[in-house]
Amino acid sequence: MSELSNSDSNPMNGQITAHPFAELLREISSATLSGTLRVDQNQAKAVVYFEAGSPIFAASNVRSLRLAKYLKQRGLVSDAQLSAVGNGRADTALAAALCKEGVLNRRAIDGIFVSLVTDVLKVLLLWSEGTWQYDEHSQLAESVRVDLSTRNLLLEGARRMGLKFIASRFPNPTETISPTALTGESDFLLPKEAFVLSRVDRALPLDEVLQLSGLRELDALRTIYGLTLANYLQRETWPNALGRLSATKRAVPADVPPPPPTPTKKSEAEELAEFFERIDSAANYYEVLNLSQTASPEEVKRCYYTLARAYHPDRFHSQAVHGRIEAAFARITQAYETLIDSAQKNTYDARLAAHERSRQLGQSAPRAKQPAPVKGSEDETKANDVAADLSRAETSFKEGYAALKQGQTNVAVSSLAAAAQAEPNEARYRAFYGQALAMQGKSTRLAELELNAAVRLDPANASYRLMLANLYFELKFVKRSLAETDRVLGLDPENAMARELKRKLESL
Repeated sequence: MSELSNSDSNPMNGQITAHPFAELLREISSATLSGTLRVDQNQAKAVVYFEAGSPIFAASNVRSLRLAKYLKQRGLVSDAQLSAVGNGRADTALAAALCKEGVLNRRAIDGIFVSLVTDVLKVLLLWSEGTWQYDEHSQLAESVRVDLSTRNLLLEGARRMGLKFIASRFPNPTETISPTALTGESDFLLPKEAFVLSRVDRALPLDEVLQLSGLRELDALRTIYGLTLANYLQRETWPNALGRLSATKRAVPADVPPPPPTPTKKSEAEELAEFFERIDSAANYYEVLNLSQTASPEEVKRCYYTLARAYHPDRFHSQAVHGRIEAAFARITQAYETLIDSAQKNTYDARLAAHERSRQLGQSAPRAKQPAPVKGSEDETKANDVAADLSRAETSFKEGYAALKQGQTNVAVSSLAAAAQAEPNEARYRAFYGQALAMQGKSTRLAELELNAAVRLDPANASYRLMLANLYFELKFVKRSLAETDRVLGLDPENAMARELKRKLESL
């Protein structure tokens, strides 16, 4: 297959697990690159040619994706005609030979190539492993060209990708998602894609977009992934596989206006204001010293002495700032003394890691199906109070959920109880409060009441019913447990945990 031949140049390469084909296609399109992308998965190989960011041709060694197969399926050629021109040829060579012999005309071949190239790209969009190789100097020698919508291909590909794979492409729940100025082809969007797009009218953190979407989290991530691949929305951070080439294509033209003049030096009052703002907003000792967590002892010491020279309280005699300087410098000193001592630093780092894990677990807690409406009076103060109560209840829930996942049952019970008592009509709060009580083992009756309340509030939720079925199993209420398990399987026939529980129950 000439389409799959190697190039003499020095290509870029990598793993599909790190840079999936969909993201490579997005990057090449966005940077308007020209060249050849080869993709291998076990024995399957494919090659895609690009001009100015658009895929113009693709071929594969997979038999079902060869031109001869497509022509035979459509009844356009016979085995005898294929044998006469040489059936083992590359797709482009076979097309040229069939046209030369008058078996097919160029227009018919071009139409088949559109379908063939589209199918090759759709297959590649679903590959989750393998290797890729991009060569900017390798070009398609043949004159064949197809015209495809990369945007539509990426959207359609995202709709068919695995949910777990897509979730792995969003490691940061606070990543910013922004609108773009892109227009056109909006009629290709599904209703849920158009709805999510309409919700993002400004830069928003990913977890807020998920809440606004009104979809299950994994379905929302799939929708957001497709919209960002197709450049309807913009991600804050895309993994960049072809950075050097992308940067070259996006180089600033020579006639760009000169940079703005260097700003004038800030006054002492302005510098102090910025210093206080940074110290007040610092979430940990590393941010206090403006250092990374990998900073060496020498860097910690150098940073501390630099700050001491600039902001030691003895330099400031004005009563207006002296108190604030002393408080800020006390925090700097505490940060320095902790991070310069290896034992204290290790303990502090472990505490930060535990806090971050709790934060991430809290972020992964089940979300409300839709934002809770603020009920009641039109009085703005009262409405704000209600909103604040909802926010505190959600915070307590996330803290309790994180504690539950880390085995801190007593802490989980306390936090989840606060959430459930504040918002008794929120099924999530009641369900996980009941689960925590069941794990604690001190009040199984109350656990049953809470789980039943969650099921009444959200009867179609298989997870809550499974919690109740497990509680009945532990209490040896076999008939009740089996009844709830059957309800779970009625809602979710493929639920593995429910199937296993039913197997145990039927063996009793």
